[in-house]
Amino acid sequence: MKMKFAKIMPVLESLVNYLAAVALSVIFALYLSGRVGWFLVAAFAVAPVLSVLMTLIFVRRIYVSCETDSLIMCKGDSCEITVSITNGTFLPTPPVLADMTDTPSVYAENKLCTVSVMPFDTESITVSYKARISGPAEIGVKSVRVSDYFGLVSFEVKSADISSLRFTASVIPDIPDVSFDDPTVSRAAELSAFSDDSEDVTESSSFTFGGFPGFENRDYMPGDPLKRINWKQSVKRGRLLVRTDDETACSSVSIILDSVFCSDKAFLPAVAADSRYEGCGMDELPFLMSQNAAEQSLGIVRAFILKNYSVSYFLMGRNGWECFPVYDENDLTAIRTELASYSFRSSGERFPEEELKNQKGSVCLFCTPYLDEELDSLLASDGGEGKGALQTVIYSASESPRVVRMKGGET
Repeated sequence: MKMKFAKIMPVLESLVNYLAAVALSVIFALYLSGRVGWFLVAAFAVAPVLSVLMTLIFVRRIYVSCETDSLIMCKGDSCEITVSITNGTFLPTPPVLADMTDTPSVYAENKLCTVSVMPFDTESITVSYKARISGPAEIGVKSVRVSDYFGLVSFEVKSADISSLRFTASVIPDIPDVSFDDPTVSRAAELSAFSDDSEDVTESSSFTFGGFPGFENRDYMPGDPLKRINWKQSVKRGRLLVRTDDETACSSVSIILDSVFCSDKAFLPAVAADSRYEGCGMDELPFLMSQNAAEQSLGIVRAFILKNYSVSYFLMGRNGWECFPVYDENDLTAIRTELASYSFRSSGERFPEEELKNQKGSVCLFCTPYLDEELDSLLASDGGEGKGALQTVIYSASESPRVVRMKGGET
C-alpha cells in the first residue's frame, strides 16, 4: 500500500499543478484580458495531449546502457553503477526516470534517479551500492521510464534491455571467531574422537641424538582422539598426556552447508525474537539467516583446522555436491569466495549421501539457516544407506544446536 501511494503522489502533485495553471488562465481571461486569457486556456487544454504524443516518440529514441566498476565486495564496501542515457532526437527529453534495484543485502543510496537529456547527447547517472549482508545480490536498473513534460503519465523505454542493465554482485562473508570450546564444536570433536578408526599417521621429523623418535607430550584437550593419549606417561605424571611428535592424528570432520532454505516455510516471528536479530525487519531476516549459516560454517572450519583436524567442506554446486578439502587459511579463503555467490535453493537434495561414503568414520556438522520439519525428519530417521555410520551435529542459525546419532543412535 505504501509503495503504491508513493508512486501515485508525484502524479497527483503534477495534476494539481496543472489544474492550478488552468485555473489561473481562466481567472486571467475573466478579469484581465479575455483574448489572451482564453488563448492560454486553450493552450493548456491541448498541451497535455501534445506532451503525451511527444513522449511516445521519445520512448523509442532513448537508449540506455549500464556498467559497474566491481561485482565482488566485502561487507561494508561499496561499488558504483553508471547508467548512461542517450537522446536520439533533436528535442530535449522530458524527465527520464531510472528506478534502481534495491535489496536488504546490497542497497542503493539513491533508488530513483531523474535526468533530462539534450538533443543528440548523453547523460550519465552514477549510483552507489553498499554491501551489508553476504551472499549474491541483484543490483542495477529495475526499470527505465519516460514521463511527459507535465508529469501526468509515464511509459517504459522500449529500447532498454533490462536484463543487460542488471548484475549479480557477490558479497564475501566474514569468518567469525568460533572457539573450539563452543558446545557445537566440542561435541563434534568428542564424537570424532570416538568415531576415528583410521590408522593413517604421518611420522614426525623430530628425533633424538641417538636416532630414536622423541616422545614429546602435552596435556590432553577435549576433542583429542583417544588413540593419541600416551598412557604410560599419563600414569607416571598423574594426568592425561598426548603425544605431539611421534604421530599426527587423522581425526576428520565433514562440514555441510545446507542446500535448501525456503523462507516461506520458516516461522519468522519466532526467529525475530532471537537477540541476534533484534531490530531487523522481516524483509531482511531471511538474508541474515542465510548469512549466519554460511559465516558460522566458516568459523567452525577455522576452529577445527587450528587444531590440525582433517576437514572436508561440502557445498551444493551447479552440478551437484562439491567437496573442498581444507588444510589452511588459503583453502578457507577459496571457500569464502565460493560462498560469496552461493544461493540456497527452495527444494532439492539436502544430504550428500554418496559423497560421504568415502568419509569413513567422519563426523558431519550440518549448518543450516533454519531447522525445518523436512530436515529434522531426514536427519533423525534411522534409514538411508551411506548415513548410517555417520554422526551428525546440527548447527541451526535460528535454534539451539543439537546432536543426532544416525541410524538408530541416541540423540
